[in-house]
Amino acid sequence: MGSMHSNHIEPFGPHHGEPHIPHTPYDWWRDGNVRYAGYANELGEAFRPLIPKPAVAATYVVAIGYAAGDTFDKGQREYRRSRNVNHSVAAGSIAALWQLLASVTIPALFVNRQVALTAWLLKRSSSRMATTFGPTLSGLCMIPFLPYILDPPITHVVNEAALWAGITPTEP
Repeated sequence: MGSMHSNHIEPFGPHHGEPHIPHTPYDWWRDGNVRYAGYANELGEAFRPLIPKPAVAATYVVAIGYAAGDTFDKGQREYRRSRNVNHSVAAGSIAALWQLLASVTIPALFVNRQVALTAWLLKRSSSRMATTFGPTLSGLCMIPFLPYILDPPITHVVNEAALWAGITPTEP
């Protein structure tokens, strides 16, 4: 994609385990309470055994909306910083890739599989309470730990993808 300097997006690096473009002392999308909207689909997956399928789908709409808002914000911020459309698209693309992996697909898959495994393990339980609520509780208990487990390797993969695409990441 050309010279590393011509495709330089600054800064690029972890921000509470996430890439951020550009660095600001306070990022409403990543530091504000709106960031919890990114966990909506994980809650949907945890409650999947107890709620209707359209309700689970609605949680994905919320999470994808959050990811899209953050993606747009990062592209817009980069454009204001560099006045370069290519840099803006690169910044938005990096944010979109990170959000799709770290906010939408991978955590939801982990919670979904945890809930399914717990349901399978409890299927012979004589406790109706355990078979009804155990899978959901198991999924809910997993959610707070996912950013610490998943964000670092996902950030690494996204950083490597940016390098592969010729975008030079810089730590803030």
